[in-house]
Amino acid sequence: MSDPKAVPVAAMVEHCRRRLEPLLGGRGDCRGLILGCGNGDEVVYLRRVFHSGGVVGVDLNSQFSPLARAEGCVVRGDAMRLPFPAAAFDFAAAFHLLEHVREPPAALEEVRRVLRPWAPFYAGVPNRTRVLGYLGSFDATLWQKVTWNLTDWKARLMGRFRNEAGAHAGFGRQELLAMLSERFTSVECLTGEFLRFKYGGRLPAPLLDLLLSRRLLDYSAPSHYALCRRAA
Repeated sequence: MSDPKAVPVAAMVEHCRRRLEPLLGGRGDCRGLILGCGNGDEVVYLRRVFHSGGVVGVDLNSQFSPLARAEGCVVRGDAMRLPFPAAAFDFAAAFHLLEHVREPPAALEEVRRVLRPWAPFYAGVPNRTRVLGYLGSFDATLWQKVTWNLTDWKARLMGRFRNEAGAHAGFGRQELLAMLSERFTSVECLTGEFLRFKYGGRLPAPLLDLLLSRRLLDYSAPSHYALCRRAA
């Protein structure tokens, strides 16, 4: 396949790839599902790095990029009613999707349904208990980051900082891990690991250590990440 570096993706997609690669054992025939895939470029990237045409994406909207459309790797669909048979995939990933669906538990049940036994699931969500967010959005302007944070804090003060109220709230760390633990096994929080992966070299090591300390992590992390498996 073409050079995956030609398809720019967010750091969480690259981190997901690094975490999943050893679990998939270098299989070129692996089947994967990316939920809430947006324009589909991240699907193309993962197809290329895994050397597999079995990686597909699904999104409620259909504003897919020409690249994703050309590869025929994206479909329009609802995460709570996935258009795939049971036990169809070797892995799944959801990059900032769960905060947008009407019923996150229902979406997670669908993920479990379409995964094969012991297949891994990687999830990333905004951190609902964060003090500040969006600081790591390297393609956003300073003004946009300030505006988005002010919007979040206004929603908090009005008691509307909830996903169902349309806020980009997300889930607290324990909240995310509890939702996953009810439906999956081997649940692992990757938040600190991911933030070191993304910001290592960008922030002084002592500052990064402080921000990722157990005492501050629930407030300093803009998002939370987790890896789990579908039980047999």
